[in-house]
Amino acid sequence: MSLSEYYERVRRRLDLERHRRQLLTQQLTAGGQLMTVRRQLIVELPLAQLIEQLQSGKITATEALRAYQAKALEVTQLYNCVTEFVLNADERAAALDALPESKRGPLHGVPISVKDSIDLEGFDSTLGLAKYLDRPAASNAPLVQTLIDLGAVPFCKTNVPQTMLSFGCSNPVWGVTTNIRDPARVPGGSSGGEAVLVAAGGSPLGLGSDIGGSARVPALFSGCCGFKPTCGRVRYRGRERAGRVGCTYGRVSSSGLRSVMPATTGIRATVGFLAREPSDVRRVLRLITTPLPGADMYRLDPLLPRVLWNESLESAGRPWRVGYLSELPFCPVTPGVRRVLTETVSALEAAGMELVPFQLDCGPAEAQLFMETVQPDNGAHLLRAVADEEVDVCIGTLITLLKLPHWLRRLLRWATDRHFRYLPTRLRAWTADPEQAVVLRAARDQYVQRTVTRWRAARLDLLLLPGFACPPLPHDKVAELIMGGLYTMLMNLLNFPAGILTVDRETEEDQAALEHYPTPSVELQWFKEASRGALGQPLGVQVVALPWMEEQLLAGMCDIERAIEKHYRKT
Repeated sequence: MSLSEYYERVRRRLDLERHRRQLLTQQLTAGGQLMTVRRQLIVELPLAQLIEQLQSGKITATEALRAYQAKALEVTQLYNCVTEFVLNADERAAALDALPESKRGPLHGVPISVKDSIDLEGFDSTLGLAKYLDRPAASNAPLVQTLIDLGAVPFCKTNVPQTMLSFGCSNPVWGVTTNIRDPARVPGGSSGGEAVLVAAGGSPLGLGSDIGGSARVPALFSGCCGFKPTCGRVRYRGRERAGRVGCTYGRVSSSGLRSVMPATTGIRATVGFLAREPSDVRRVLRLITTPLPGADMYRLDPLLPRVLWNESLESAGRPWRVGYLSELPFCPVTPGVRRVLTETVSALEAAGMELVPFQLDCGPAEAQLFMETVQPDNGAHLLRAVADEEVDVCIGTLITLLKLPHWLRRLLRWATDRHFRYLPTRLRAWTADPEQAVVLRAARDQYVQRTVTRWRAARLDLLLLPGFACPPLPHDKVAELIMGGLYTMLMNLLNFPAGILTVDRETEEDQAALEHYPTPSVELQWFKEASRGALGQPLGVQVVALPWMEEQLLAGMCDIERAIEKHYRKT
C-alpha cells in the first residue's frame, strides 16, 4: 500500500463516519437539544437502578439507547473516544421493547460499549492500523454475543493506541483520545477510549482487554473502575481469523480479541471490564459465568474452562486479611501515589480489616521476564504489523528500538547501563535467543510459585498496591515511561485477577513533594518532570487476589470502596 493509498483509505473512512454521526445527531436532536433532561436522568442512574427500571418498563430499551448515544456523542466531541457508532442498535432496542416482561433478559436494554479490538459483527477491529479498515468481523466475539443474549445492546466501538502496545491512546487512523481533565495528558491505554467514555458518563459498561494493564491503567488515569479476570476465566486460547495464507498479524482469539501477536510464551491477553463501580463488574461477571438456556458463554466458546460463579467465595467469614505494598524499589512511586496507598491502608484498618506488609520480587530480571514473555519474537510480528503504516508517537520509541540490529541493541545496552534504569532492561529483553522459550516459561513458572508460596505464608485474602508509578503522563512521555506500568504488568505475568479503584486526586501538596522524589537515573527524572502539572488528576489503588478468585476479589473491592468513601467523608 503506497502512502497516497494509505491516506486515501483513512480519509474515506473518516468521512463516512462523520456522515454517520451527523445522521445520528439529527435523529437524536429533540427540539434542538441533544441531551434532554430525561436523557440526563437516565445516564446518571447507577447500573443497578437502570436495570431495574428497564425490567419494569419505566424506561424502554430505546430510551436508554438514545440517552447513551446522545451522551456518547457529547463525550467523544470533547475527547475523541468513540471510533464508530452502531447505527442498527435502534433495531435491536426496538426488538427488545416488543418483548413481554417475562421474556426480558437480566441485562434487558442495557447499552454497552466495545473496544476497537473486540469483534462486533459488521464492524472493523483495526488496532489503529489502516490495513484493517473495511474488513468487518463476520461474527460477534463470544463475550459480546453472550451479553447480547442477556439483553444488552452494543452501541459503539472505542479508540485504542496503534497496535495496543502502549499506555497512550492515539493512532493515525482514528486520532488522539485525550485525558478527561487535561488534553495534554493520556487517558491510559490500550482501553483508553473505553475508560474515557465510561468515566465521562457515556457508557454504563465497557468491554476492554488487558495484557499488561490495558484495562486497569486507563481506569486509573480516567477515574473509573477497571478489572482484569484470571486469563481463562472469560477467554481461553487463540485461533487465526480466516484470511490470506501465511498472515502472521491481526490474529484473533476464540474470544474475538484481535492482536498483532499470534501467541505469547506464558502471558495472554484477557478481556477486561470498565464500569463506574466494582459492584457493576461483579453483577456482569456473575451473569456471564452463570449459564442460562439462552445465554451460555461456554456453549459459544467450547475451549473456555467451565468455572462457574461460586457465591461461597464472596465472603471469608471474617474481616479481610489484606497485604499491602507501598512501592517497588525498582520503580518508586510519586508522592501522591504513595499518599493514596497509605490513606487507603488507614481506611481499611479503621473498617476492621487486617493489614500486613507484603513484598513482590521486582527488579531488572522480572521486568525483562515480562517483556520477553509478551514479545518472545524480539518484535518481529509487531514490526510486520506496522509495515506500510504511519507509526504513531505513542509507540514510536518502541518501534525505533526494535528496528535496531541486534549488535547495536547490545552496544546501546552497555552504553546506557550507567545512567538509565529501564532502557538497558528493555534492550536486553529484545536481544533474547528465541530458542530459550522453554527456559523463559520455566522462569515464569518459578516466579509464580515463589509469589504464591509467599502469599500463602502471609495468609492473605487480597493484596493492595499502586496501579502505576505516577499520575497520568503527557502524550510525549508515554513511550519512554512505559515501565511505570510494572505494577499492573506483574499481575499479568502472575495471571492474578486485579482491579482498580479510584481513591482521590493529585493535590498541591503532592505536587510540592515531588521535590523529594529520587532521581538517580534519567528515566526517574522523566517521571518527576512528567508528574509536574498533574494537579487534579485521579489517583487510585490496585486490588489483587489469587487466580480464579474473582468472586472474592470483587466482593473485597466493594468492601474496600465503602471503607474509602467512609474515610474520606470523615476527613
